[in-house]
Amino acid sequence: MNKVERVKAVLNGQTPDKVPAGFWFHYPASFTVEETVKGHLDLFRHTDMDIMKIMQDFMYPIHSQINSASDWYKIKFDGPDSPEFKKQAEVIKRILDGVGGEAMAVQTMFGPFKAASFAFGDDLLMAHAKENPKAVADGVKTIAEVQVEWANAYMDLGLDGIYFSAQFGEIGRFSDEEWAMMVKPADLMVLGEADKRTDKYNILHLCGEPEYDFKVCLERFADYPGDIVNWSVKDNGLSLLDGKKLYQRPILGGLNNKGNILSGTEDAIRQEVEDAIRGFGSMSMMIGADCTIQGEGISLDRIKAAVEAAHNFKF
Repeated sequence: MNKVERVKAVLNGQTPDKVPAGFWFHYPASFTVEETVKGHLDLFRHTDMDIMKIMQDFMYPIHSQINSASDWYKIKFDGPDSPEFKKQAEVIKRILDGVGGEAMAVQTMFGPFKAASFAFGDDLLMAHAKENPKAVADGVKTIAEVQVEWANAYMDLGLDGIYFSAQFGEIGRFSDEEWAMMVKPADLMVLGEADKRTDKYNILHLCGEPEYDFKVCLERFADYPGDIVNWSVKDNGLSLLDGKKLYQRPILGGLNNKGNILSGTEDAIRQEVEDAIRGFGSMSMMIGADCTIQGEGISLDRIKAAVEAAHNFKF
């Protein structure tokens, strides 16, 4: 199998010839188009990984002067005709040219609530969400509506789908009722639109924030669309195998994103990969990390060791 066939086998619930693998990390927001493209392609070529996840390391062009909770009714978000989108579109085109169809490629998109947090700050967003949830829900809905335009425009460039980072579902942040009223509908607007593209494949990543110890109410997302699911095993205690039972679809993960893949020996990395696959009990999975690799000293050689271990694994 080639890389595309290998990943699609997992996405379709089949057994691949080798366990595919994919890892990623953020790049400086100051990077030029050329530097961003080079960073992605260097990672892909050096490690021989099976999928290309294109990072979002820029701010969405979301505008408004938020002085009171009612100002969330006035949110403005520039569409795919914005300079920000056009720059990222150029990144995508060049990366797709560089990959040359060897692997599937997806674009990262943060959920609408996280996009609002980036634009206006988490403290302000949370204060207003508690004070006037209807106003905040309306503003986040506006963000989601424009993100739908971005998602479709991204996929029209030739991408294979989106990598959706679903956030703001941490334990203790919102009650079930608050989350269901404010967060979920906006998420599903974007994910649901991506899911309509039946020729595309979408990755659902469940992410928490450090102030909540990265602990997410994972059950809330069981009915979210997504062809493969990823979450932090180390922070939430839900094993890959139990997650497979919860989400009833293929799984991506296995490695601590702040552990051996960041600072361990290659032998320790290989052992962690092998343990993850054995614990899952099947080769029909994709090896990856709990989240983006985070910390100082990220090494392409360590990532390569993880990919090789996945490719070489046999029961």
